[in-house]
Amino acid sequence: MKIAILGGSFDPPHLGHILIAEQIIEYAGVDQVWLMPNFTTETHHEVFQKHLSPPEDRMSMTKLLETDQIKASDFEIRHNKKSLTIVTLKELSQKHPEHVFYWITGSDKLETFHLYDDWQDIIWNYHLIIFPREHMLWHLEERVKESLELQTIPENVIVLTNTDLILSNISSTAIRKRVKKRMPIKYLVTPEVEEYILKHKLYTNE
Repeated sequence: MKIAILGGSFDPPHLGHILIAEQIIEYAGVDQVWLMPNFTTETHHEVFQKHLSPPEDRMSMTKLLETDQIKASDFEIRHNKKSLTIVTLKELSQKHPEHVFYWITGSDKLETFHLYDDWQDIIWNYHLIIFPREHMLWHLEERVKESLELQTIPENVIVLTNTDLILSNISSTAIRKRVKKRMPIKYLVTPEVEEYILKHKLYTNE
């Protein structure tokens, strides 16, 4: 199978994640998308650091988004607590040689992609899917070449520029702020995730 991995904090997972996953399946020709919460963002790069809810809560909420083609994976929580992309790709490829793994990255992450450990190894030896965030469609391929230091885009890098793509600026940060202010989050998360947040009193003390 062709499996695309969408990593992140998923604090909380929201409808924007579902939109990305569904469209990756539609336009990138993959069989499944795995939503993969990270264990922590404590890295040696300050730009990636932020406080997160317990991994158990974030994983439980992410599982509420599962469908036949969208799966929640606790791989990084269990096996790669530093959430190094290159380690995840290497270990998954070794553990599941029958699958081809793709790493999904948003266009908003292009500016910091060179801070990833072994970032050039990821580009040349694995598969990448670049998904536009909000706008940028018209010059996304040029941005990709500039940020990843490429003369041309190799076959293993898929840049989604389909004008039918539905883009969203929904963010976990905005949802947490709304919860703290006791504002509604309906239409931003699924009803199941909203119920989980309320039941476990997440984000009320941020």
